[in-house]
Amino acid sequence: MSLVNLAHVCSHLQNASKARLGLTSIPCTKMLHILMLQLQRSGYVSSVTIGGPTPPPPSSLNPILDPSDDSVSSHIVQRPQPQPQSSDDAPAPQTPEQIPVAKRRLWVGLKYWNSEPVLYKMGLVSKPTRRVWMGFRDIDRLAKGDHSGYVRGLRGVGESMYVTTDQGIMEVRECAEKRTGGMLLCRVNGV
Repeated sequence: MSLVNLAHVCSHLQNASKARLGLTSIPCTKMLHILMLQLQRSGYVSSVTIGGPTPPPPSSLNPILDPSDDSVSSHIVQRPQPQPQSSDDAPAPQTPEQIPVAKRRLWVGLKYWNSEPVLYKMGLVSKPTRRVWMGFRDIDRLAKGDHSGYVRGLRGVGESMYVTTDQGIMEVRECAEKRTGGMLLCRVNGV
């Protein structure tokens, strides 16, 4: 897991939302995919789709999370793709499995509310040179809004922090509920 790549993604999403982009792409890694699905579950982004170097068709940009499964790592249930007209000029759409791994991208749909970006600020908590590990007691203090070490707690409305644990990437309140610790990844502030 590279925190340098996560730092680039955090600044890219923050800049893309301030530039009022509706759709942006980031590198497709397993960690980033699970983190983006968590952001979608929290309501910061509207859609997460695996695609190639070109944007996916609009019909695949509104995927539905499977409501019967609480785990975000169970991937997205895709809506059925409409079959293109039988034209010799139009290439057949590729599924994510057909796209070479080096060319796969995560296409993230950004959300806006009253002309303001929902994802206002996103930054790293752990740095590549200083990784911050916390036990469940410290994470519980963060979830309640108290400081733990040099990390300030969640105080603002619409503020989230994500933690990588042995059970996957979770929001800090979910970690406190499950009484598990891990490495703090990033903090997201909404409007």
